[in-house]
Amino acid sequence: MTRLILIFVVLVVIASGAGYLLGRGAQPVAAPAAEHNENDGHDHAGHDHGDEHGHEHGSDPNQLVLSDQARQNLGLKVGPVTVGEFWRTIVVPGTIAEQPGHSERRITTAVNGIVTKVYVSPGQTVRPGDPLLDVQTTGELLANAQSSLLKTIQDLELIELELKRIEPLAEQGSIPGTRVLEKKYERQRLETQRLVQVQELLVRGLSADQIKSIMESRVLLRTFTIRVPISGGGEANLETQQAELDRVLPIVHEEIAPAADAHAGEDLAYSVEDLSVFPGKLIQPGDELCGLALHTSLRVIGMAFQKEAELINQVIQEQRPVTAIFESQSGTPLIRENLTIQYADNVVDPDSRLLRFYLPLKNEVIRDVRNAEGITFRAWRFKPGQRVQLRLPAEHWTDKIVLPIEAVVKEGAETYVFRENGKLFERVPVSVVYEDSRSAVLANDGSVFEGDFVAMNEAYQLNLALRKAQGGGVDLHAGHNH
Repeated sequence: MTRLILIFVVLVVIASGAGYLLGRGAQPVAAPAAEHNENDGHDHAGHDHGDEHGHEHGSDPNQLVLSDQARQNLGLKVGPVTVGEFWRTIVVPGTIAEQPGHSERRITTAVNGIVTKVYVSPGQTVRPGDPLLDVQTTGELLANAQSSLLKTIQDLELIELELKRIEPLAEQGSIPGTRVLEKKYERQRLETQRLVQVQELLVRGLSADQIKSIMESRVLLRTFTIRVPISGGGEANLETQQAELDRVLPIVHEEIAPAADAHAGEDLAYSVEDLSVFPGKLIQPGDELCGLALHTSLRVIGMAFQKEAELINQVIQEQRPVTAIFESQSGTPLIRENLTIQYADNVVDPDSRLLRFYLPLKNEVIRDVRNAEGITFRAWRFKPGQRVQLRLPAEHWTDKIVLPIEAVVKEGAETYVFRENGKLFERVPVSVVYEDSRSAVLANDGSVFEGDFVAMNEAYQLNLALRKAQGGGVDLHAGHNH
C-alpha cells in the first residue's frame, strides 16, 4: 500500500514537471507576438508610413497634405480666388511687317563723282547726321553752283563798300539820292540770289557746315560727305532746310536760329541694310548708294476669316485692347497687351479669303554691341516676318472666377481645383464655363468663394499625388530624397 502511494506521488511530480516545461516552451511563441502588436521596440513618434514622398491623405479621399519640401519641388504657387470680369477671345494669326514708306530709306546721290571713303558697314547702327561716305565731285553742276555763290558773295561785298562811300555824299547833296536807292535794290537782289544758291547747294547734298566753310575760305569744295538724313521728309524737311539756312546765313536774320531738328532724331536708329558702293566707284545722279532700315516702329498684320469681319469692326469701333503673343525659346510666350487696331482692309484677299487688319507695334531694343573698332550693332526684339498670335476680345463677361489654366485638372467628366487649408489641400469639383490656353473661367456657383486660396499651378501633379496617396496612380516625385 505504501509502495503504491509512493509510485502515485512520483507520477504526480513527473506530470507537474512536464506541464511546467510545456508551459515554458509555449510562452515565447505567444508573448512576443502580443508584444509586437503593441510595441516592437521601434519609436514611431513623428514617423508616418502613409506616404514616403512628403504627401499623405487623411480620412477624406479628396484631401492631400504636402510637406514644405514637396511644395518647393513642385514650384507650387498659391493665390486668392477673385471674382471679376473677363473677355472671351478668339485667336487669329498675324505677322510683323515694316511700315511702308517709313521703315526703309534709300540713300541716293545728286551729283557725279567718285566714292573716296566708306564710313559704315552692313548691320551697323547709325543715327541722323552720322557720315555714310565721302564723294569727290567730277561733274560741273556742283562746281558751277559753288562758283556762282562765291561770285555773288564778292558782288555783295563790293555793293557794301560802294554804299559806305556814297551814302555820306548823298547826305551832303553831292550826288543824287537815287544812286543810293539803286545800290540798296541791287544789294537786296544779290542777297536773294545768294539765298537761292545756298539752297541749291543744300539740295545737292552739301551740309550747312560745308557751305559755311566754302563761304569763309572762298575755296571750292571738291569732296563732300553724304550723311544720314536728319528727318523723314515732308514738313520736317522744310523746317530742317530753314534751320540749315539760318546756320549758313546768319546775316539774313539778326541772330542765328537754333536748328529745329537738332534733337528730333535722338530716338531714331537706322540699321545699314546694304551697301552698293565701294571706294573708287563712279556714281551718277540718282544712283543708290546704300539702304537704311528704321525698325523703331513696326506694324502687325492680322489675318481673319471673312466671317470675323463684323468682330474686327467692333474691335476697331470700340477700341478694344488686343493681345499679341510671340513664341520664345524659353517656352514662356512673350506677351504684349493693349494693342489697338488702326484699320482693316476694305477688300478680302480672293485667294486666301482672308481679311487683313493692322496694328502699330513699338519695337524694343534687346542690346547694343560695340566692337573693337567702335562700330555699334543693335539687336531688335521684334523683326519683320516674325509670326504672332493675336487675341481679339469677342465677348465681355462679369461676375466670373478666372484662374490660370494650370490651376484646374480634368479627370473624366469632372474638373477640380485644389483649395488650401493650412497644410492640407482639398480637391474641390468646379464648373468650367470657358477655357483657352491661358485661363479657365469658373462659374461663380459656390464651389469656391472669393478669398479662398487655391493652387494656381501644378493641379495635374497634385491630382496624381492624391491618387498615389490613395493607393493608385503614379508618383511623379519618386526618387527624390526626404
